[in-house]
Amino acid sequence: MAATERQGTRHRVGGPDDFPPGRFQVREIGGREIAIIRTAKGLFAIRNACPHMSAPLCHGRVGGTMLPSGPREYVYGLEDEVVRCPWHSWEFLLSSGRAVGGITNKRLVTYPVETTDADVYVVVGAGRAPADD
Repeated sequence: MAATERQGTRHRVGGPDDFPPGRFQVREIGGREIAIIRTAKGLFAIRNACPHMSAPLCHGRVGGTMLPSGPREYVYGLEDEVVRCPWHSWEFLLSSGRAVGGITNKRLVTYPVETTDADVYVVVGAGRAPADD
């Protein structure tokens, strides 16, 4: 059951134990597939469609990526913060939806996640959260 709030509509998607680390759980909310995942960085909810060609991101890999660095330097980072599209390997930040490395201006649709001791909610219709990256 959803409760209307000023920032959007909260939809209960399960309890904390329904989201084991590292595995996407897909829920349909308002006719949209939303993929929810728990990582070491927290719970994230994204539209289950890559903005490039609509690949199901729930089949993508979540991890880190290579970061910009100097010549002959190989710097890995953003562990548990990046989802990689299963079709074309485009990478996006789970927190903001921005493409890693600026390869495109297209962004994932992200949704705020709220938790209590017993419930996990996805907030739909809240508008895009400010980018923190």
